[in-house]
Amino acid sequence: MARVRFAPVEGGAELFTPAFADYLTALHDHLGAHVHALRARRAAMLKRALAGTPPTHRPPSEATAGAWTVPAVPTELRRPGIEISGPCSITSMFINALNPGPEGERAEGDLDDDEDSGGHRLIDTVRATGNRVAAVHRELYYFDPERKKEYKLAEGELPFFMHRERGLHLDEPDVTVDGTPICAAILGTALTLFYAGRAQAERGQGIYFYLPKLETAEEARWYRDLFDRSREALPFLRGAVIRAVVLVESLPCVYEMEEMLYELGPYAAGLNAARWDLKASIFEYVMADPRSVWPDRFGVDIK
Repeated sequence: MARVRFAPVEGGAELFTPAFADYLTALHDHLGAHVHALRARRAAMLKRALAGTPPTHRPPSEATAGAWTVPAVPTELRRPGIEISGPCSITSMFINALNPGPEGERAEGDLDDDEDSGGHRLIDTVRATGNRVAAVHRELYYFDPERKKEYKLAEGELPFFMHRERGLHLDEPDVTVDGTPICAAILGTALTLFYAGRAQAERGQGIYFYLPKLETAEEARWYRDLFDRSREALPFLRGAVIRAVVLVESLPCVYEMEEMLYELGPYAAGLNAARWDLKASIFEYVMADPRSVWPDRFGVDIK
């Protein structure tokens, strides 16, 4: 525990137990240095693009020329229907997302988000962790004293959970290991697997993640290593179903989609085309290319 330090936030001490700190430290030791190498690779790729060499397809490999498939996708991830999203750190919004809407229809899935719609503070990640566990246990509750309004889960089957943590490019400055800020993706994924993951595994539920902002197949492999290490460290995960969907929201990712699924291996569940983030990434990579003059960005929709 002495190696891990965290800012004092409400609920933090209950999560940063010695057992969790040991698990978090092991992940940091194994994966932390690799994160910096992956970030350096991103910076070099963008530098080449701005100098006139944009990202493109890789040479043929087993991933693109071999015969393979992703594992069978869980039934609930194949079921068409509403998938709602929102910050799971805001309890009232999280409860509303899990409950039926005004017309009585409940979403099939919930993207319980600690990334784009999250506050990116340690208190938000801590609250998101607690809310996820409470939701799995069906104990999630909130009372708004200003509105004098009660929020609680309605009866019936809840949507399945798609956890989304912060991306590889971010650190969490309020949590350090040996004085070094931890990668936010390590922290968020570790908290989810250690707490909500345990609750889901005990109930036989699949533990599903969206992987945001990926750019290369090596980054997908990094997540595979994280999941593998977590299975080794946490006995309750060894028989659990852990699956991940890659969010295609960067231009480099577009050229490596098959390779990413290949590198995720037993954890691969598919791809999800992004919208605004992908558009922003395309602009970032082609803005210096005179052959790629775009209209005003506000006139380019997501179609």
